[in-house]
Amino acid sequence: MISLSYFEPETRSWQQISFSKLPAKIPADARVWLNLTDATADETLQVLQRFAIEPTLAEDFSRQRHPPKLEAQSNFTLLILRGYADADFSEYTASAQVNILYSQNILISRLHCHNPQLLAQLTPLIQPGQSIAIAEWVKQMVLAVSGSYLEKLINFEDEQSELEDVMLHRGSDEQMASIMRYRSVLRKINRNLAYQKDIFSDAIYEQQNPLLRHFSDTEIRDFYEKFERLHSMTDLYYDQLSDLVEGYLSTTSHQINERMKVLTIVSTIFIPLTFIAGIYGMNFVYMPELHIANGYFMVLIAMALGGIGGLIWFKIRGWW
Repeated sequence: MISLSYFEPETRSWQQISFSKLPAKIPADARVWLNLTDATADETLQVLQRFAIEPTLAEDFSRQRHPPKLEAQSNFTLLILRGYADADFSEYTASAQVNILYSQNILISRLHCHNPQLLAQLTPLIQPGQSIAIAEWVKQMVLAVSGSYLEKLINFEDEQSELEDVMLHRGSDEQMASIMRYRSVLRKINRNLAYQKDIFSDAIYEQQNPLLRHFSDTEIRDFYEKFERLHSMTDLYYDQLSDLVEGYLSTTSHQINERMKVLTIVSTIFIPLTFIAGIYGMNFVYMPELHIANGYFMVLIAMALGGIGGLIWFKIRGWW
């Protein structure tokens, strides 16, 4: 279903009309918002053909999953953004995909978002009786996308601090599994933020960038700084989690080495004693030591001295 909101400049009012009743020639001071979120593939194609959208832009716009992108034709600009729709970083189900085509007075949007709260933030706000610039709607969407990451990253800072304290005192495999999940999610959203940061970074230095049609240098730089800050935060958190993993593995390895050292010392002490016991456990008829009256006690004393001597030697060498 195509949802079409039309601002009539003469009556200065917003109307919900069907796509078939859209004027063939839209006045410059009119505003049109076509929401294709619930539209079928045929309806989407019908709208894109109506506004003569180039095939490459139409194909990218129609996709449910596409990396963030900025592209333009003579009168329309395609902007694809990805927001973060999950409650936290413990799992990553799917990004909030924002596909928009816009011109001076027309906005065509297609949103894919499973989070109702974020979906509401991404939906343009219509003020009764007021004509709003299409660029303001686009700006609202860009800020909503960046805000979907910022809130989660700020909350994650406290959670990561707790993880650091736990791993420092009593780290476990459960915490390690949580850290690995967090790292996986951060790595995925880091890619999205890198794409989006580059979109606005290029606009700062390109004189003919499509964003300059509707936004000032200050606004574009503000967009870039927001996504650059988010990208830096994900890099920082990812590196800190990596340090926690390396620290936990180093601690675990050290503990294993300590246990192996104890086992090695015990083995080294008892190997000679086992050798002596093995010799006198052989069933030969002629063994002269077996007939010595105090032979049993002498062997025990020799074994005890050998064990104590080995411990003293380890202590002198600093191995124990």
